[in-house]
Amino acid sequence: MQLYEYFIFRHLANWAWGGGDSGDISPELCLDTFPLLTGACFGSLLIKGIGIGIILGACLNKAPLFINVLQTGSVEGLSTGAIYGEAIMYSNSAFYGILRRNPFTAYGETAVVAVQTVILATLIWKYRNPPVTLSQRVTAVAGFMGYCFVVFQVLTPEQYPLLVTSNLPVLIYSRGSQMIATSRLKHTGTNSLITTAMNFLGSAIRIVTTIKEIGWDLALLQGYFLSAGLNAILILQFFLYKDNTAKFLAGIKSKKKKAE
Repeated sequence: MQLYEYFIFRHLANWAWGGGDSGDISPELCLDTFPLLTGACFGSLLIKGIGIGIILGACLNKAPLFINVLQTGSVEGLSTGAIYGEAIMYSNSAFYGILRRNPFTAYGETAVVAVQTVILATLIWKYRNPPVTLSQRVTAVAGFMGYCFVVFQVLTPEQYPLLVTSNLPVLIYSRGSQMIATSRLKHTGTNSLITTAMNFLGSAIRIVTTIKEIGWDLALLQGYFLSAGLNAILILQFFLYKDNTAKFLAGIKSKKKKAE
């Protein structure tokens, strides 16, 4: 009896190899050759595995930033505009995948990082000096809720690509705001090299997985290429201001010890 006749194997096979346009790949065909998969079946399964790995890695994307902020009690070096921009940017990508019914492995990490970015925004509200006012917080929340309403209730299927094409100016604004903030301070503050490096690697890998899972979706790909380039510049700033950042963090630790 073939494995495809069993529900659990059929379900897994449809997830791993379903929806492909290639005649060399089909759930029944690939499962029939398991574990000695053909090159096409193995390649498709590998891309799915990479997608899952990216999503799992995304769960820890902002963790270094959370740790830095909570340990120091400071959000110095973090651009509020950059965080707001990231929240919209990652939400755009996640909502696009949901509305287009793309495989979750093709966009899941953006949904995970979007949630983490919203949490980071609340930390900025808590620790920013001077503080973020109540009216500014209400405006931000109302704006985000209005944006979600437009995405799910107003946009037509023909307009869905606007979500990812609009990410280009948002991405430039978000990353540019952070670059400017770092250049002005001459240090990276509580920003995290690990998080920035993960963003860079995630964008680079997504270029490959998007081509394999979805095809040459230029609306998505141009965003990933731009993101990889801008994150590379942010990484360079960590090394450029390495000594100044070390002095800044040492100063915060010294103040905390005196306060204790």
